[in-house]
Amino acid sequence: MDSIDRPTLSPTDGFTAPAASAVPPLSPQAARPGVLPAPSVGEFLRQVFALGRRSILPALPILVLLYFYRFGMGLYMIFSGDVTSPMGYPSTQLRAVTWIVAAAAYMPLLVLVYTPFLPFQDSILRGEKRSFVDAVKQILELLWPYGVSAFFQLLFISLPAAAIVVAAGMATMALGALPVEARSFLVLLAMLPAGLWVAFAMLLLAFATPLLVLDGRGPLASIRESFSLVRRQFGWILGRLFISVVILTFAVVFASLPSSMLTVMTSVANQKLVAVEIARLVWDSAVSTLAFPFSVAVLVVLYRTVVPVQQKTATAAGFTTFE
Repeated sequence: MDSIDRPTLSPTDGFTAPAASAVPPLSPQAARPGVLPAPSVGEFLRQVFALGRRSILPALPILVLLYFYRFGMGLYMIFSGDVTSPMGYPSTQLRAVTWIVAAAAYMPLLVLVYTPFLPFQDSILRGEKRSFVDAVKQILELLWPYGVSAFFQLLFISLPAAAIVVAAGMATMALGALPVEARSFLVLLAMLPAGLWVAFAMLLLAFATPLLVLDGRGPLASIRESFSLVRRQFGWILGRLFISVVILTFAVVFASLPSSMLTVMTSVANQKLVAVEIARLVWDSAVSTLAFPFSVAVLVVLYRTVVPVQQKTATAAGFTTFE
C-alpha cells in the first residue's frame, strides 16, 4: 500500500493537518465559504473508480454474501413468479405475497450490507484500515436514528407521488363518459410527474444517510442539511451524479450482454427454460454484485467532496477530498 500521511491528534486543538507536501494548495475560490472548487469530471470519475476497485478485495466475503442473496432471491422469483390460482388463472394475492417476501428479505441486507458500505468505503477514502464488521456495528448502534430518518425520507418521497396518482385516479372517475382505456391512459400519464417528484426528492435526500452515518447528524437534522447541501450545489451534484449513473448503466448493460443473449434464446424458444433462466441469473447476479461497490463509491466520493472530513483537506491512498 502506498504511504499515507494521516492526521494526528494534538493536545492543543485535537487535530493536526497532514504534512504540507500532501496538501494541495487551495485556490481563492475554494477558500470562500460555501463555494465548491468543482474538481473536473475526469478527476471525480477517477476517484470513484479507484475507491470502488480498492474496496472489492477487503469486502470480498460480504460481496460473496450479497451475490448468493441476489442469486437466491432470483431463484425464488423464478419458481414463484408464475403463480396461479387452483383454476389456472394468475393469482394476484400469491404474487403479492411473493413481493412481500422479497421486500422482507431485503431489509436485513439494508442494515447489514448496503448501509455499512458507506462507513467502510469512507474509511478507505481516508486511508484508514477498518473491518466491515466494525462498519456493521456502527450501523447497528445507529439503528434507531437511522430508522427514524429512513421513515421520514420514505414519507417525503412517497406521499406527494401517491397524492398525484390518487388525484389523477379520482379525476378520471369523475369523467365516467370516457372509455376505460382513456381513463387508464390518464392515470398512467400522471405517473410522469409522480416519477419526476420521486427522482427530485431522492436527489434532495442524497446526503441524508451519509450525514447521519458518517458525521453523526440527527435523523431530522441530516435531512435538513441534505436539503441545504444539494440546494447550494444543485447543478454540480446533479451533473456528476447523472454522468456517473449513465456510465454505470452502460457498463452494466455491456457486461450483461451474455445474459441478454440467453433471454433472446428463451424468447425464440417461446417457452420458459429453467436451465437457461438459472444460467442467466448466475451471470446477472455477478454483474450486479460487482457494480455495487462502484455505485456506493459515487455517493461516498460525492459526499466527501461536498463535506470534507473535519473541514480539512485529506490525501490518502490516492484519493483527495476537496474543501
